[in-house]
Amino acid sequence: MKTDITSSFVRVCRKLDELRFRSTVNWGVLGKNIFRNSQLKASTRLFLFWLCSIIDQFYGYVTLWTKGEKAMLRLIEDNPRSFSEVKDKIENLRRDRKGNILGDIFFNGGKIGLVRDDYKRINNSFEFLTRYNKPEPNLGIKFAKVLGELIAGCHGKNGVLKMAYFLDGWMFSNILISLDPTLTELHRFREKPRKRLWMFIMFLRRDPSVLNLFQKALIEVHGNNNGNALFSIWNDKSRFDPKEVELPGDMWNQRLFKALLSELPKFLKQKPKQTARELALRYDLSPSIFDVTFELGANKCRSMECSLCPFGDNQLCHKGKEKFCSITDWLFPYYEKGHHGIMCNPEDCPIGKDLGKSLCTRKIDREITH
Repeated sequence: MKTDITSSFVRVCRKLDELRFRSTVNWGVLGKNIFRNSQLKASTRLFLFWLCSIIDQFYGYVTLWTKGEKAMLRLIEDNPRSFSEVKDKIENLRRDRKGNILGDIFFNGGKIGLVRDDYKRINNSFEFLTRYNKPEPNLGIKFAKVLGELIAGCHGKNGVLKMAYFLDGWMFSNILISLDPTLTELHRFREKPRKRLWMFIMFLRRDPSVLNLFQKALIEVHGNNNGNALFSIWNDKSRFDPKEVELPGDMWNQRLFKALLSELPKFLKQKPKQTARELALRYDLSPSIFDVTFELGANKCRSMECSLCPFGDNQLCHKGKEKFCSITDWLFPYYEKGHHGIMCNPEDCPIGKDLGKSLCTRKIDREITH
């Protein structure tokens, strides 16, 4: 009986997605200030998580949640009330010893690049929260207020999509948007390349550590009863359906779909968001599970570890000769595994069928839209 390649591919992505958001996530040395800095209020740490989530211009995962976190903390450590209070600090942090403004933010002897889009998103977030008509003393509290009000106002059909729509217009893009969006407006927004925004929503919806922080921030800002009520609504699948979380989307997904999903029409394989939605509808799951395909390849491409890439020469596939699949040692370096590791089923794994070789370009995608 011929193996259904698409079904096998979906099963692999589904399993990797389950592992990614299982309660065994160990942030370890990552996100120290976001998850463990007792000197920061929960709302401030949540705002810090947002700022880290919206930068990520070609940074590796570790860099984003260590250096990126320290850089963003420098911007909010004095509880600024507006972007004007941060702008000078950013400019000073970007100056070299001769006074020239560079693209990097310097902190505690380290640095991280801040490109134009990063700068704009930080600016947009600060500007919106500054205008937000609430008398709270700092932007972190305002941010938690906004999220709470979005939960209260968006829950129901298309709840996740509406929440993303408002966050995009208000804080991500700083554009005028409808306060009562039509389905056409929501679907038009869904086609935009908003990788960082959808990653934030995905972690806020599913990561145990982020959820714990989110609950604390809601309680801190909205009070114990209202905060817990809002958090319960957010976790209610009938009010915020996790299947509405979009595929963040990038060129890696497009290359993967094109090479592996031979049964899909050509025009669909070249549109990763539509491909993910079609597969999600067919298999009754969230399009976001296919983001794991980006984790499989692009992060290692950055460090040029071609010998480890399963989509190059399939170096990691053991064709059933070994009981456990060593790909997990590379793919999830910050995830704890059980005593027996993660079982490998080579018969169902598309990586083991030499289907990924054409994906390898031996170079980094510089055209990825974040």
